[in-house]
Amino acid sequence: MGGGRIVSHGKIADLSKGFKLPSGNPFSVYVRPKYSVSTLDTVLTVRCSQDESLTEAPVPFNDWSPLAISEIAPNSELLKTNDVYWGSGSYEGEDTP
Repeated sequence: MGGGRIVSHGKIADLSKGFKLPSGNPFSVYVRPKYSVSTLDTVLTVRCSQDESLTEAPVPFNDWSPLAISEIAPNSELLKTNDVYWGSGSYEGEDTP
């Protein structure tokens, strides 16, 4: 994330248990609404790479978030109305969720 380029990415298919990369590397998210929205962002509960705990943070729609996220808390509603993608500045192996 420090280099400013995404070199590996994927789609988050399940948030029932939360999400983090197996390597522990920080990542960004891209939240793409499935339907038309009039708001600019949504709020996710995340832990950034320098945080001790999970807290709420705004994440823009239709753009990569500037947050260096280490973990997303479980969320049973987000994927019903949005597609969520992760992107990392570090290589992640083929078995990344």
